[in-house]
Amino acid sequence: MIAVLSMLVAAYAVPVARGAGTNAEWTVMVYLDGDNNLDPDSLADISEMMEVGSTAKVNVLVLWDRFSEPAYLYQVLPGELKLMDGLKVNGLAVNGQEISMADWHVLEAFVDYGKVNLPANHYMLDLWDHGNAFGSACWDDHADAPWNASTSKAVSLDQMTKALAGSGTMDILTYDGCTIGMVEIAHNLTLIPASMGEQIQYLVASEEYVPNSGYTYDHILTEMNSMSDLSAAAVAKMLADEYAQAYSPHGDAKGGSTVNLSVMDISKIAPIAPALKTLTSLLKQGLSEDFDYYHGLISEARGEANLGWSLYGWDYRVDLGTFLSALSALSNDQAVKTLADSILGMIQDAVYVANTPAMESQGATGLGVWFPGSSRSLGNANTGGVGTLTRYSQVFAFSEDAGWGSFLGAYWGKAPKPK
Repeated sequence: MIAVLSMLVAAYAVPVARGAGTNAEWTVMVYLDGDNNLDPDSLADISEMMEVGSTAKVNVLVLWDRFSEPAYLYQVLPGELKLMDGLKVNGLAVNGQEISMADWHVLEAFVDYGKVNLPANHYMLDLWDHGNAFGSACWDDHADAPWNASTSKAVSLDQMTKALAGSGTMDILTYDGCTIGMVEIAHNLTLIPASMGEQIQYLVASEEYVPNSGYTYDHILTEMNSMSDLSAAAVAKMLADEYAQAYSPHGDAKGGSTVNLSVMDISKIAPIAPALKTLTSLLKQGLSEDFDYYHGLISEARGEANLGWSLYGWDYRVDLGTFLSALSALSNDQAVKTLADSILGMIQDAVYVANTPAMESQGATGLGVWFPGSSRSLGNANTGGVGTLTRYSQVFAFSEDAGWGSFLGAYWGKAPKPK
């Protein structure tokens, strides 16, 4: 298959003019960063996309950077790739250059190009690569190439937001990469000011690890072309359902069975942080008054929320909904019960989660939160990158808006000395 696909790429890399797209229902823009150890998987996913390609309903645009080859911009058609011209960054043409997919200016140019040249009623941006729970994605092993002006090694959450500035509505922002389905990341997206000229309606991502096979693009594109309801909500839900089905027993994708994918309605995420701040304030007060009881309560609830990927204890992320559910069930404090139940209801209203049976059996609610497993790990946490409590507060407004940073500090503080 790989050899055949390489021949197809060479045979069909035919330039087409700018503005070649028609007004479709959707334009799917795949920022395909294969310039790292995922290069073979990028080839496999291109092959899946070519099974369907662009149609009258759905445009598929891919910026593909491979490990041992320069980058090229393609419109994916059934069985072929067509080279698209005109994409420039800082006045330099991208095609045939060793670009850095970690440079947010490249992402910015790609999104702008897609909206101008392949206009549609709805837009989806797919950031394809590794991801981590601090919101970074798209690592490039040749980020220091002479062509590049940026020194970034990955696209941070803040840089992604800058890249989309002025682009208008992005109906679906999805990450085909690990552990982006975190409440902290979703909360940051609610804080994008209207003055930036961008609006993300749905974040589709996993609180879990994503196997190398990633999304099943042939299934996704087939479904998009057969659906009668092509609203953003319907397509986002389909993405999640297709993913869970692919990795369920007897599914088509290779990878772990303990995976899930979530659809986060950004407009409904905003109330979660202030409600959590009330709860964390209550828990901090409890810790100061009766450390042993409240520490034991929180510890047990955290243990219940160690789902799937956290079973080995080194990921330091837990399922927020499960934590709240367990906190309510275990607490003898009615105020804690009421608040936990209320916030859980907000999560269930804001998040649609598609679980494989293995994750469903553990009750995963689809929204992760950072919760290191020891006081030492607050300063040295494996979160897919280097993380500290200080770094956490710098990256995520959630740390202050939900009182989560100070709550973690109080929970891992020393117990009061006996009087």
